[in-house]
Amino acid sequence: MELGKVQARGQITVPRAIREAAGINPGDIVAFVVTSPGRVELRALPRMRLRDALTRYHISLPIDDGNDRAAWQSRAAEDVLGA
Repeated sequence: MELGKVQARGQITVPRAIREAAGINPGDIVAFVVTSPGRVELRALPRMRLRDALTRYHISLPIDDGNDRAAWQSRAAEDVLGA
């Protein structure tokens, strides 16, 4: 078992052994899923090439990246994780 500590700003350092075992690299996007009180599952989302992402998630309207990015990431995570 590896331990991490939640910092004042909510940040957690994922121990190196866990990152290596899970294949989590700097810059990867991870999803947190609460499975029960006190239990959280962490899942690394697979990387996708821009061409594949644009094919899978077609955008036909004007976009505002600052306002839309969080919603896109949430929808993509749900799609990938089957949530």
